[in-house]
Amino acid sequence: MGLVDRLSDALAAFAGWVYFAVGLMLSYEVAARYFFTAPTIWAEELSRLFFVWATLLAAPALLRHGQHIRVTVVTALLGEPARRAARLIALAVVLAVCVVVVWAGLDAPLNSFARGRTTGSMLDMPAWWPQAAVPAAFALLGLQTALEMARTAMGAPMPDDSPVQE
Repeated sequence: MGLVDRLSDALAAFAGWVYFAVGLMLSYEVAARYFFTAPTIWAEELSRLFFVWATLLAAPALLRHGQHIRVTVVTALLGEPARRAARLIALAVVLAVCVVVVWAGLDAPLNSFARGRTTGSMLDMPAWWPQAAVPAAFALLGLQTALEMARTAMGAPMPDDSPVQE
């Protein structure tokens, strides 16, 4: 359990630094293009690739810390056993989606890797790099989801469903 949690949190922290790198890359691209009339061939494509990976790799930590978007108008009114059952049902749906996405999403990167496909852009990087983001991240999300299901079933404290006071 601890290993999955540490991995999720480490990937989320890494994603934050990747977002910072994306900002630097795009800032460099803007400066190179508009101030020096010398655009890069790599900044836009790499920043898009990094952005996709970072966004998807942060998802397990968001689930772990109860920070995904949740609609709690009904569950906030329920008692503890009903809230726990609703959470288990929601997590089961998330896990099912993860399994389907991983299963369906593996074909494209594996096929691209086997055939040596590239993105066809000026950078011409291997096509499986961006394609692998979805199945890899959903596999990690599925692992974290299974862990959260086990915790919920064993009676661990659940995320707060009380309305946010602003």
